[in-house]
Amino acid sequence: GTTVRALDMHPAGHTRLPRYVRGHRGVVTHAHPAFVFPDTHAHGRGDDPQYVYAVQFAAADLWGEGDSEGEHTVSVDLFEPYLEAA
Repeated sequence: GTTVRALDMHPAGHTRLPRYVRGHRGVVTHAHPAFVFPDTHAHGRGDDPQYVYAVQFAAADLWGEGDSEGEHTVSVDLFEPYLEAA
């Protein structure tokens, strides 16, 4: 139920943070265990396990007001370093 914001970052290398959620607010709906963090692993900097959170975003916030009822959502699993408190 925690409100978070996906970082608005644009790294030169690998990331699993989708561009369409960057800078947007969402709500954590589930906490997953820690997994190998691909951003460090892909560059040979170790596994660096990080927790993963299911974050739910309002579709209208991501793609505009085409959702006239405001009822559609998008859930994305995001690593903790991609998130900040909102």
